[in-house]
Formats: sequence, structure tokens, C-alpha cells
Amino acid sequence: MKRGTLAIRAAAAFAACAAFAAGAAPAGGAEPIRAGFSSRLSLGYDSFIDRFTILDDDTAEAVHDVYAGLGNVLSLSKGAARANLSNLLRYGNQTMDESLDLDTSFEPARAWRVDLRGGFRYKHFREGSDYAAANDYLQGNALVKVRTRLSGRFRAGARARFELVDFDERTLFDYDYTYRDAGIELEAGSDYARSLLVSASVGSRETPDTTALGFDRILAELDAREAAGRLSLQFGVSGDRRDYRENIRSDSWLVNSRFEAALGLETGRSVSIRGEAEILAYDRPDAVYFDSQFVRGGVRTRIPAGTAATLFLEPRYAQMLCADFAEERYREGSLILGVEAFGGERYWVSASYEPGYRDYTAAENYLYSDFLVNRVSIMGSLTLPMDYSINLFLDHEPERHSRREDDFSITLVSLDITKRF
Repeated sequence: MKRGTLAIRAAAAFAACAAFAAGAAPAGGAEPIRAGFSSRLSLGYDSFIDRFTILDDDTAEAVHDVYAGLGNVLSLSKGAARANLSNLLRYGNQTMDESLDLDTSFEPARAWRVDLRGGFRYKHFREGSDYAAANDYLQGNALVKVRTRLSGRFRAGARARFELVDFDERTLFDYDYTYRDAGIELEAGSDYARSLLVSASVGSRETPDTTALGFDRILAELDAREAAGRLSLQFGVSGDRRDYRENIRSDSWLVNSRFEAALGLETGRSVSIRGEAEILAYDRPDAVYFDSQFVRGGVRTRIPAGTAATLFLEPRYAQMLCADFAEERYREGSLILGVEAFGGERYWVSASYEPGYRDYTAAENYLYSDFLVNRVSIMGSLTLPMDYSINLFLDHEPERHSRREDDFSITLVSLDITKRF
């Protein structure tokens, strides 16, 4: 697919969405169209550092991107209809990014709502970039969603989604594709805390360079929430079935589930039991694509610390199961220590530290070795005078292995200062 064709189709999708929203919105009579425009200017720094060991020598691969960014948002609204058109340009010493997004919604009739979203993004890697797999690409997305209220407690909806990606070069990992899916959903409940959502969709991916990477897809999801006094329950399960065009890769099932039961105490504290599981099953498992099951559970205690902060503590245990390959099986225990603080529009921060140990259960394992891990995560935002703000993301995961040559760590840092006007 040529890049010019992609841009034309993305522009056509934007125009169609805007025209549809304007034409479908009910006449507003004398009500004027309300318009707003805002901009933001950012200076930022992104860093990715990968440390590992080769022949007893510590090695690091790092990418440091210093950039300037300019974003704009145009907002239009009239009655229940609204439209937001936004763009963001980032120019750095490693990459250049440009994105354009359109988000519209309107109510063509009572109890009906239509949402239309579209966007495209262009990513360019500059000459001499430190990225090992630099490959420029253009990506376009479009989504339409229609919802209606059947009664005070029941709602129904349908949606369709389209995505296409065009790379400069075809590689082993980068290939052009188009993806589309469509589905329905049913929702019941009086509010978010007491609700039931069931959805199902079918989709397909087409790859023009090779049919081996194309597949048909079926997705289904169930999400249930219930609250009674201080007790709340949440349960969710999703299934993803993929049938590939050719027999080079096996068809598969991916099933994810999660559960949480939380009890609030009179002191303001709360205790919750949390669990999650993932099942990956192939129709024709082999040495590359094989069945596995992952389970993890924990008990989280939340303790208020003043009016704005909450401390939390969660010991948890995880296990990887694999019937065919003993080398893949492991047990992992860890303890999460964290804090969350929200100061209204002034600041917010979420930080956690998770020490743990992973034990591979095979008596002899030539692929993996046991290791200690100390995961650190920090996210936050601070609002300064004159509409300035500072935003930070940090993730650091060092692994100290029983075999030194397996030592490994990944560090991600993103920091920016933004001026809004």
C-alpha cells in the first residue's frame, strides 16, 4: 500500500466523519456553535536503556531522545453534538512524530448516541538514529460506535473499527497490514459499580506481502461488577481466537481472566483479594508456539495517609505452567510497596517498589536462571504557576541472576515540562 493512498484514505475518513456528524446532529435553532482553541508547548526527554552481559562484560544499549513538541486542539459543540480536532508534532534528535486525531459525538434521536473517531500518525527516524530497528511508518485508525438506551438499566451498542499500517521497508518484524473488526455489546446496571457488560466481535487482518501473517479473529468479553455496602466484587474474562490463513503458524486461543474482592473497613482502610490468569493454547503446538498457563494472586491492603495520600501493601505469588517444556515453568513471589497521592488539579503521583524472586523449577535449565528482581515504577504530574506542568514516568527493572551472564535490566524514563496557552 502506497503512503499517498494511506494519507488520502485517512483524509477522506476525517472528512466523512465530520460531514456525518454535522449532518446527523439535530438542528439547534438559535443555539450558537461554541468553539474553543488551546495549545501546548513541551520540552521533553525520553530514554530507553537496556543492560545485559556478554562474556562477563557488562553491556548497555541506550537511546536518548530530547525533543520539542507542539500540540493544538480545536473544539466545537452545539447542543449534544461535539467535535474535537487535535494534532501533536514532536521533533527530537532521534525521531519526528506527527499525529492528527478527530473525535466527534452526537445524538441523532432520543436515547441514541453516535461516536466517531479517526486519526493517523507518522513516525520518522532521523538519519543516524540510535534505534536498532529504525523503520519509518504511517498508521491510520477509524472507529464508529452506536449506542442506545433500551430502558433505565439496559443499554446496547454496535461498533466497527479499521486500522492500517504502512512501513517504509518490509522486514522480518515490520510488515504492512490492514485490520478491521465489528461487534456488538450489551450492558446492564444502574451505575459503573453495579454493572454487567457482554461484548463480542469478529475481525480479520490482511497482509499484502504475505498471506501467512493474515488471520481471522473472534473476540468476546465479560465484565461484571457488584457492590453491597463495604464489599465490592469485580470479575472479567476475555477470549481471543485467531485462525491463520496458512499452516506456517498454528491457530490459537488466548483467554485472560481477573478477579477482585474488596472490603472497606471503618478506619478507612481496605483489603482486597486479587487474582489473574492467562491461558494460551495452540491447535498444533510446537517448539516455538506452545501451550502455557500463567496465574497470579495477591492480597492488597490500602491505608490512608492524610487527606490526599494512600499507602498500599501487596504480597503476591505467581506461577507459570507449561506441560510440554519444563524449562518454561517458574514460581515467583514478590511484595509491592506503594503510595498514591492526588492533590486535585495541583498534582498526582503513583509510586511503587516491588522486590521479588523468580525460581525456575527445572532441575537443570539451560535457557533460564533464577533471579532477584527489584521493580521500581513512578508516575506523576505537578502543575506549576502560569499554566506550566511537569510530567514524569520512570520504570526500572533490574534482574540479578544466579548465572551472572544472564543479568539483565531495562530502564524507561520520560520527562517533560509543558506550557499550556
